[in-house]
Amino acid sequence: MGLWDELECQLPRPTAFHRAVRTAAAYRPVSQVLRRVQQPLDRVVSGVTGGRVSATQQLSGLPTITLVTLGARSGERRHTPLLALPVDGDIAVIGSNYGTGRTPGWVHNLRANPDVEVEHAGRTVAATARRLGREAAESVWFTAIDTYAGYAHYRRWAAGREITVWLLSPRDA
Repeated sequence: MGLWDELECQLPRPTAFHRAVRTAAAYRPVSQVLRRVQQPLDRVVSGVTGGRVSATQQLSGLPTITLVTLGARSGERRHTPLLALPVDGDIAVIGSNYGTGRTPGWVHNLRANPDVEVEHAGRTVAATARRLGREAAESVWFTAIDTYAGYAHYRRWAAGREITVWLLSPRDA
């Protein structure tokens, strides 16, 4: 059983409101605002609901998880809400950082320690992250663009920075 299955994740059926939010979020000015407010808002909503709900999932209808890593330098636990993409029963996450020129901190954390926890809907599962090779990553990109159109812009916006794709699998698998 894969991580997606173990956490009982689902691809929500987007409403007209969700589609409108996704369309707006794909524009660069909106994306830049979301980069600053989305994760703090997700953390608050997740905290209030005991991890059962994220603001991103409610507003956009996109499937989300919280990735718990250990800081590469600090060793402290870091909680990062991310878009979750199903891949053969597991979960793929993309280090796009909203298309900015900077690699997100959680990617540095995964490189230092691939043993993570994944939180979703009030459940936590120990997992291992592995960076996908070019061909597998491309396949995930197509899924990502089908799920959220903003990904279509991120490579161009990232100004040549390599955006990595990671697969999260249950640790005992």
